[in-house]
Amino acid sequence: GLILSVDTPVPEDFTSHYNREEQGRVVDYVIIMGYDEHTSASPEAGSVASIGFVTQGIEDTLKEVPAAQVINAIPFYTRKWAYEGGVLSCESLGMTDAGAFLADNGVQATWDAETCQNYASFEKNGVVYSIWLEDAESISSKLAVMASHDLGGVACWKLTQETPDIWDTITAYYPAVQ
Repeated sequence: GLILSVDTPVPEDFTSHYNREEQGRVVDYVIIMGYDEHTSASPEAGSVASIGFVTQGIEDTLKEVPAAQVINAIPFYTRKWAYEGGVLSCESLGMTDAGAFLADNGVQATWDAETCQNYASFEKNGVVYSIWLEDAESISSKLAVMASHDLGGVACWKLTQETPDIWDTITAYYPAVQ
């Protein structure tokens, strides 16, 4: 009566050793970690999970695992990027903290159709900040892609970093989450 799943990064050349096809034979669900497109080790600032990254991860996984067994994990966090004196750094922020960071600086994010995320960039005290937000709009875009591929479900990382409205967004696509 147990359900077994495994979390795995999206398919890329450097993650090919995960053998998702074999995982799909053994487990009930293969959960794609549909985030960390850009990490603290990235050479440039960027989204944690742009729509292109998420879509490609899903489509590549479906070449190895049946859709009913694939769950895509969505991020409840983003990275606040800071570029100062030729040095790039970042900090992970939950949805509420990301919104507060922009509000505290009087900055309004705008929709970026390429990433399907609200994006903001501004300079303050010689530091250039940029941030690609995860919010109800970006999560809805990811869920729409997931639904169009008839995936087995949704997972989330990391609980407590979401805003309350995210659950309404998720249950619109996956009512069983209620």
